[in-house]
Amino acid sequence: MSFRYRSHQLQDIVRAAKAVREGQPLTFKNYKEHGKHLELELDLKDGPLVNLRLTITAGRYDEPETYRAALLLDEQRIRGVDYADIAMKRFYKTVVPKGWHQNIIDPNLLTRDINRHDPLVDFEVADLNDFLVKVAKLWQIEMAIDEVLL
Repeated sequence: MSFRYRSHQLQDIVRAAKAVREGQPLTFKNYKEHGKHLELELDLKDGPLVNLRLTITAGRYDEPETYRAALLLDEQRIRGVDYADIAMKRFYKTVVPKGWHQNIIDPNLLTRDINRHDPLVDFEVADLNDFLVKVAKLWQIEMAIDEVLL
């Protein structure tokens, strides 16, 4: 499968200023028994219209370690933020660091290089709203945070 965006285009899209598409409510919906979920379509502030979405999922609303974020381009995950309780190693090399990390995903690369896990230093999360604010800042997404309903 070939992805229609090249590596440099993915990087440009992630770095570009983005905004929540107009008219979407910033409301978390219930997810499973104790979770919350938010899905938003995004637009580039200066650039072409692309199929870009942000999803935030909290497996358990009151446990920040269960929070996950994904930035999807044409339904393909190109960035993610996750938490790992323990570091995962492959052949004595840490491939997933302990704690919060960002997934840097590029479908154009070789299989073993497609999903890199970079540690997020000083990324402490107090609650779901705080997580949303930090992810939005990390991926240059402008939104009226005071309008978010949990």
